[in-house]
Amino acid sequence: MRKFFKATLIITIFSVATRALGFFLRVYLSRVMGAETLGAYQISMSVFGVLLTIISSGLPLIVSRNVAYFEAQKNTKSQNRTITAGLIVGAALSIIICGVIFAAYKPLEKLISTESVQIILILLPALVASSLYAILRGGLWGRKYFFTISFTEFFEQAVRIVLLVVLFNLPLSMPSGQISALSLTLSAIASCVLVVVLYFIFKGKLSVPKGEIKTVLKTSTPITVVKTVSSAIGSIIAMILPAKLMAFGYSHGEALAQFGIFMGMTLPILMIPATFISSISVALVPELSGYTNNADAEIKDKSGLKRNITNAVKTTIAISFVLLASFICVGEQIGQILFSNAESGRYIAVCSAMMIPMGLSQICSSILNAIGLEKKALINYSIGAIALLILIMVLPKYVGTYSIAISMSVMHIIIATISLFMLKKRNLIDLSYVKTLIVCALICVPAATLAHFVYLLVIRFSNLFISTCVAAAVGVIATVLLMLVFDVAKIKILFFKFRKKQI
Repeated sequence: MRKFFKATLIITIFSVATRALGFFLRVYLSRVMGAETLGAYQISMSVFGVLLTIISSGLPLIVSRNVAYFEAQKNTKSQNRTITAGLIVGAALSIIICGVIFAAYKPLEKLISTESVQIILILLPALVASSLYAILRGGLWGRKYFFTISFTEFFEQAVRIVLLVVLFNLPLSMPSGQISALSLTLSAIASCVLVVVLYFIFKGKLSVPKGEIKTVLKTSTPITVVKTVSSAIGSIIAMILPAKLMAFGYSHGEALAQFGIFMGMTLPILMIPATFISSISVALVPELSGYTNNADAEIKDKSGLKRNITNAVKTTIAISFVLLASFICVGEQIGQILFSNAESGRYIAVCSAMMIPMGLSQICSSILNAIGLEKKALINYSIGAIALLILIMVLPKYVGTYSIAISMSVMHIIIATISLFMLKKRNLIDLSYVKTLIVCALICVPAATLAHFVYLLVIRFSNLFISTCVAAAVGVIATVLLMLVFDVAKIKILFFKFRKKQI
């Protein structure tokens, strides 16, 4: 437990720092580009996101899972063969994708736009670099080099921000979207070089795959399909929603602006809990993979597996609720301060509850993938995705841009519910997480009330920024204190063990 807590802490520290840099990057881009340009940029980046997901989602996770399994068996040769197989598959896929994009240049121009295709072309070298980078990080991940993999992510984001600022201040005759894409490509290449060096510094080796390529492909395909479909849905929404909004009275510019506000400004704020949840997921995968790399095989210590899964779900619920009271009370003010956009603030306040199903869906999918139930995770996601697509076609007429939040919430609720049922059916989770969910929901009521009261009090004597910060802090502190009082997700036990270790 202590090792897991330490690993989660290390990953969380770097994740928070990395996401903070990414957050400020988004704020900077939103101010430089404006809502309408940002909407067009989000559309082009969503297409690239699909391509990137194909080579950097399922493969690294399977490499990590298998390496962790072989590490527990002290089988170094199989670890090296797995990593080499992943590199071969990843490199081949990225090169094939680049060739397809070049061949489909003209049709893509007609489907989206010339500017969007040019951005994608600038990003293609990043695709190849990321394929190598992701696999080697997966190998280090499986060997539990958590500090190293966390540092490389931070390094990539930091390099991109520096390059972005430098490039925007150079006399380049390039649109802002292309400059941003160039900074991403250069930072991806720099990160790839770094992780290659680190891999061999830590005595990593490459070996002839000997049949591992087929195994890696077979097990990674369901996860890759889920992640790719997820990214593709983002692209589909990017095309459907503006068109639907235009059909119901929005101009083209207004439709793009609304999409850009929600996807480029609001959603990143609502994804803040995902930073901490992803830290749990990263630390959890090698732990669960150490039991077995096949969910149908006999698990050595089922009680330990059940305990880890249950604690991970309960902690995820607690994390998802920490910011809810603050966002409900001062979400609109947060949007005004960060983006100078009241609409984004209203989205934050109204849509903040979607953080809970998003968090549960995220951790449940990670757990299923870690214990060899990637095919089940694919089925769960497919059911949720179908519901999302149906709703996104129907709801814009009635609720406008809010249809994204409602559709995404329903999708994640479906995924989380089915996943939790699967875990319970296999006796891999107990129902104590239901109590955690109810207690956290009840805690938000007094926390939100107190935060609202503090805001109304402080705004009388101070400005918008200070009163918003104070009220938001009060909402978070009140929520956390109440969680400690009611011992939500066994938080007090974690604090006690950490303090005891220090003594």
